[in-house]
Amino acid sequence: MSCSVYIKTSSWEEKIKLADIEAKLPLNSFFDRGIAEDDCGELVNLALCVRGIDVLAAGPSSCSRVLYFRAAKKRLNERLFLLQVSSHDFAAGKHLEKLEEALEGLVSSRRSKAIIVYITCADILTGTDFVGITKRIETQYGIPVKIFERGPLSRRRTLPKERLGDIFIDLLQRGISQEEQCHINVLGDAGKLPQYSGLRQIFRNYCSSEKIREFAALDSYEEFEDLANGKLNIALDSFGYDLAVRMRKKWDIPLLYLPAQYNMKDIKHSYSALMEGLQVTWDYSQDTHEYHRLAAGVTDALDGKRIAVGIGPRSFELAHTLELIGLPVEVIFAETANKQDMTYIEALAFMGSKAEVYLVSNIAFETQTRGFEGIDIAIGEKAAFYCLTSKEVLLSVDYHFGYEGILGILEGMR
Repeated sequence: MSCSVYIKTSSWEEKIKLADIEAKLPLNSFFDRGIAEDDCGELVNLALCVRGIDVLAAGPSSCSRVLYFRAAKKRLNERLFLLQVSSHDFAAGKHLEKLEEALEGLVSSRRSKAIIVYITCADILTGTDFVGITKRIETQYGIPVKIFERGPLSRRRTLPKERLGDIFIDLLQRGISQEEQCHINVLGDAGKLPQYSGLRQIFRNYCSSEKIREFAALDSYEEFEDLANGKLNIALDSFGYDLAVRMRKKWDIPLLYLPAQYNMKDIKHSYSALMEGLQVTWDYSQDTHEYHRLAAGVTDALDGKRIAVGIGPRSFELAHTLELIGLPVEVIFAETANKQDMTYIEALAFMGSKAEVYLVSNIAFETQTRGFEGIDIAIGEKAAFYCLTSKEVLLSVDYHFGYEGILGILEGMR
């Protein structure tokens, strides 16, 4: 008994044994991570969420249009400025002149604290030198101007989020002070913690005398600069962790990594790590009891139901957690697998899981139309897309601490 993977070849589907998953299912390479997790279009919102930072995107309208719609979706487009560069401008070498004029117009008409210039693959290919322009603007107006490369070619050396992290560190360097460190930074790209968040409640109860700086919900550029003076960084995701590592290296700010978890063992570790980091103690047994109570009830209610999981990068983790609870997973939808996924895949196989794993990009049309009709519950957008007759359980994009994530899923399943 084992998990199996379906991979479509030229004209047929092949069922792969668990031992072959690593060879057959695409492992997350550097390029895969750059495409799947670090889309340059999405990153415009990460830059715009900091008040005082304006973004100037220079390039063809076909490249810049996606930035506008991404920013407009989050209502951040008021600080996004598009500079259309035609092929004639680029060929004639006029685009640098237009860029300098646009920067001068921007700094003279607005009170920008910093400007990030998005450039495209054309400038990356030709190795356009922007230093002369940015230095002149910085010297004349005293405003930092940073260049951010975007597009497929920008992923050749470092991932986009890592490069944006470097820009943030450069900007934070100006905010260093000798004042006593008295606030806690919460670093992540998911947005402001919801009011009902357990992590926010913990801050209220145990950190009432300290300020909490949430990266994605800062009130001013001064608060952004003040991040460099924090006494503790709490990272909620990979972006937050990467930024916190840089800040620890630069300014020796302690780091606490609390990614969202589904597995009970990992959740308990997060509770312990947070208590140690905040140097407080509290009893979270009530949360544990609620988890066990709900899990037992859902397991009884869903006996015999067929479950599919397709939530993106953490599908194997969630499937493993559900199996531990006593809810067998029949189908897992996946795109790639990383080293952590392989840990959960091996654990599923050891447990005797009968789950079938489908590589999303290779699912045959016949399978799409008839292969998943018997699924009763589809967890995640990818599972819901293929399991049209099942009950949908869609996940919130908010960060969930402790048992919040798995409790929400269990509530949605019953």
